Amino acid sequence: MESLLTKRRPSIVPGYLPDSSDTQTLSVGTPNENKNADVHSKFISSSSSSSFVTSLPSITNYETKPYYTLKKFHYENASSGRASPTPMSIAHTYGICVLNTEAEEIIVCDHYNNRLLMFDSNANGNLLQIFRGDLATPECVTPRPNYPQQIYVTKAHSLSLYDLEKKMIIQKLGTEESGHANNRFNSPSGIAVDPSNGEIYMCDTWNHRICVFSPDFRYVNRRWYLTRYQQIQHKVKPNFIAINGHNQCVVTCDDAPNYHGAVYLFDKMGYIQKIYDHEPRNHVNVETTLHVPHGILLDEEGNWLTVCYSDPESRLVERRVKPHQNEEHELITYWCCKDLQGPSALAMKRDHTLIIGDRDENSLHFFKQHSTKK
Repeated sequence: MESLLTKRRPSIVPGYLPDSSDTQTLSVGTPNENKNADVHSKFISSSSSSSFVTSLPSITNYETKPYYTLKKFHYENASSGRASPTPMSIAHTYGICVLNTEAEEIIVCDHYNNRLLMFDSNANGNLLQIFRGDLATPECVTPRPNYPQQIYVTKAHSLSLYDLEKKMIIQKLGTEESGHANNRFNSPSGIAVDPSNGEIYMCDTWNHRICVFSPDFRYVNRRWYLTRYQQIQHKVKPNFIAINGHNQCVVTCDDAPNYHGAVYLFDKMGYIQKIYDHEPRNHVNVETTLHVPHGILLDEEGNWLTVCYSDPESRLVERRVKPHQNEEHELITYWCCKDLQGPSALAMKRDHTLIIGDRDENSLHFFKQHSTKK
């Protein structure tokens, strides 16, 4: 039986849903609800069904230098038509995502400027929108499937559902103070949405756990803690997370400087399947050199790509499945780009353009595949 704490829901901004009154119980609809709702805005056209990556090209297919880097930019005020007199910049590039729209706008967590930025991904990175208000130190962001105007955001000690059209938080779980209860967190970061059912998976980083919620933020009675393999006294911090539609969940974690990090493969119930790190172990381990892995992408075949924040030699690390004589073998590939100084966030467009957020350089880097590999 669920406890009252498990059933507890966050408050919702009054008036968000039509025909609501103070006496009604409000909730945000699941993807199958509100089919006739107006989800169009000035900057959003049509949407696709989800944000997960169907297939990851091999990292060896990509150029080792970005074709475009976004660092300084101007903002043109829509009402006055005037651009900002001085160039603007990002103060620590944290999480990024590509919206499920025809234009595939990019949302960036501008951490120390306490705002979200929306960039045009198809026109040399023009700044389209700035979102402020109750967005102190945003950490990570991901689209809400089937709702092109809504995104999930982790910040401070909370998880929020943000409406880009209304420019406001419409639902929030957590408070401004850290905690360890079902609806209390400690510096949450990475976030992902299960493409099969819309459940939200969140890295509650300094509580060393993964928390799972339903699309309307009701706490799902499922969470698990991260420790080093068979060393429960040594906790590790989950950083970023990715999910596919085949019961696979990958999490990047570390406990620097004592533990340089790993990629943990779980099923969606939290049972560990494999660990990718540099420590020798039994069959559960795949030896992989990682130095503080952060952003990660996962495709439907189980291939993943992660970016290492503190490794100048191997900025990106890839795991791929290679069939061989009716068996599957794993191939670990290391890829370096000297233009990256402190890469942290990863995103990918539908045409497989790879976008890397550099936290230390306060920039976005765009990579294309070799022309012969496309």
